[in-house]
Amino acid sequence: MDKLRKLELIQRALGLRHKLKVHESMKQPDSHEEVALMLITKWEFEDEIKAIEDILAGARQINVSSKRAQLEREHKAEDAAEAAGTPLPPKKKSKK
Repeated sequence: MDKLRKLELIQRALGLRHKLKVHESMKQPDSHEEVALMLITKWEFEDEIKAIEDILAGARQINVSSKRAQLEREHKAEDAAEAAGTPLPPKKKSKK
């Protein structure tokens, strides 16, 4: 997932959290129908926030897995070079 998409999802989640706070600060409902509508709206906001958090958590897990694999490959290369007695080439600097 690209950074722009992550940024959009985070901004959407923050907007929904703000809507929830505003929603909760509103006047308490007077009838059962209003309570039901308020609960449904609240649940929809919370469900969308949870879905966004799940998507972002999955993307982070994929990123962690790839970083871990990269670090493990580097470590194996260092160990192999050390065992062979040859120096390793300088590490490449990653661009972000």
